[in-house]
Amino acid sequence: MTRIVWLCLAVVSLALVGCKGGASEAPVSDHLDDAFPIELESSDADRLLGFYFGGFVGPDGGDPIEAGLLEKREKTWFLRNRDAWSASLPEASRSQLEGLEIAARDSRMITEDLLLPFIGASYYEVRGFPTHIDSLRDVEGGWTEPGWFRISLKGSMVPLERTTWVRRASIELALDRMDSLGDEVIYESGTLFVGEHMEGDQIVETTLMRKRTDGYWDFWAYDASGQLVDRVRKEPKDMVIPTRCTGCHFGDRQFEPERSFPGEAQPGPNGERAIYIPNEWRADALAMTLQEHARRSDTILGLYATLYLAEAASSKSGSSAYLEKFGIDSVGQ
Repeated sequence: MTRIVWLCLAVVSLALVGCKGGASEAPVSDHLDDAFPIELESSDADRLLGFYFGGFVGPDGGDPIEAGLLEKREKTWFLRNRDAWSASLPEASRSQLEGLEIAARDSRMITEDLLLPFIGASYYEVRGFPTHIDSLRDVEGGWTEPGWFRISLKGSMVPLERTTWVRRASIELALDRMDSLGDEVIYESGTLFVGEHMEGDQIVETTLMRKRTDGYWDFWAYDASGQLVDRVRKEPKDMVIPTRCTGCHFGDRQFEPERSFPGEAQPGPNGERAIYIPNEWRADALAMTLQEHARRSDTILGLYATLYLAEAASSKSGSSAYLEKFGIDSVGQ
C-alpha cells in the first residue's frame, strides 16, 4: 500500500482518537523532539511491538531496538524519529515509517487507533510476500506427502475444514532440540506451515506462517484463485492480517478440537469439531506429557509434534528413532 493511502488512513484514525478525547488529554513526553510514546491496551505490549516493528528491520525480521526504531524508557515504549533509523532500514520500511512519524507528530503519541491501522496497511508491502500462491510453490516445490506431514481437522479457529501441512524435517528439527517430552517445541527459522481451508474438495483459502530469524512468525493468506489477500474468513468479522492473528497465537486461550485431545471434541456453533486421524494416534500419555496445544511454546496452536510421534509409535516408521530418544514404547506412552 502506498504512503499516500496510509496517510489517508492515519487521518481517519486521528479523527477517531480526537473523538475519544484521548490524544489531547494524554500526558506530553519530555522527549517529543526525538521519540513518540506508544500506548497499547495490552499486557503483552513487549511481544506485540517486537513482532510489529521487527518486521520492518529486514526480510527475516530483526531487533527494532538495535535498529534504532524503538526504545523503552521505564515502562513506556517509544518510536524514535527517523534520524535514528533511516540509515539502517530497507527503503520500503523507511517510506512506511515516515508516514507513521508524520501522524505521530500530529497526535503527539501513538495509540492503538493509530498503530493498528498502520500495521494493517503496511505489513504486506514491507514483508514482501509472493503475490500469487504459484510463486510460492515454485520456491517451496509444493506441499505433498511423503515429505510433508498433514493434519486435517475442523474446529473453532476457522469455520471450514482445514488441512495443515508442515515439512517432516521441520518437526524433526524441533524434536532434535528437545531432551525430553517436557521440553518446549521450538521450530527453526524458515519453518513453513500451510493451512488449506476446504469447501468440499475445493481449496477456498490458504493461510501461511513462516518463522523469522528474530523468533516471530509472519502470517499471510491467498484466496481461492491464489491471489494474495490481507484477511481470512471468520464470523462475525473477517480476521485482518496480522493484527487479528496475534490475538490467538500470542494468547493462552485453548481451541477445539485440540483442547479436548486426546478425547473427542463436542460439536460447536458451526457443527462438527474433530481431528481426522487414526484412533491409534490418540496416545493419552504422550498428549498429556507434551501438552503441545496448551503450552504453545512457539505460539503454534496445533498438535504437530504430538501426532508425529503418535504416528511413529503406531507404525514404527522411519522416525522411530525418536521413540527410543523419548522412551516411547507404544502409542499409550
